[in-house]
Amino acid sequence: MYLTGWLIALAILLFWAVGAYNRLVRMRSAAIQAFGALDAELLRRTALLGEYDAVVSGPRLPQDAQMHDALRASGTQYAASLAVLRAHPLDVNAATALKAAAKVLEAAWNALVQASQQPPAGEQDSEDKRIQPSTEALASLIERCEMQHTQIDHSTRQFNKAVELYNRAVTQFPASMLASVFGFKPAHML
Repeated sequence: MYLTGWLIALAILLFWAVGAYNRLVRMRSAAIQAFGALDAELLRRTALLGEYDAVVSGPRLPQDAQMHDALRASGTQYAASLAVLRAHPLDVNAATALKAAAKVLEAAWNALVQASQQPPAGEQDSEDKRIQPSTEALASLIERCEMQHTQIDHSTRQFNKAVELYNRAVTQFPASMLASVFGFKPAHML
């Protein structure tokens, strides 16, 4: 009778462990899938930078080489950070690096947007000034970038929600003991 009680307790513990493990796997998988949707939006951001490079050759764009170089360099760093995070979507260090690269990219982009909205030196401000094609293309890029921010923000919220649920599952006792045994680590929100 005593042995039967232990066997029942062991069976219950085993079933709980299998269920908890499967739950952790599902939560991690959901967070990784949410990153997939976010990754698609972030890749569109890098594509937009490529389009910007094609437009830069236009005669009416701000020609401050330092700003253009800063945008290109920050875009390169952003793409590299995104590639690392893509390989390890729940890695804390990779997420932190992407967040930092995104801030630098955003600052460089905002500086160019502000410079592009200033009239070129030597021109008078006038209400009916005609916009040249390169300026129209840049205006289109700026508008698309603003729309893209909305999509990125939505995907980021979805990813962060999935990461929050995963982190809660990983740190919740007694599943936290099982998580540490199988190497489930908390992830970082973006």
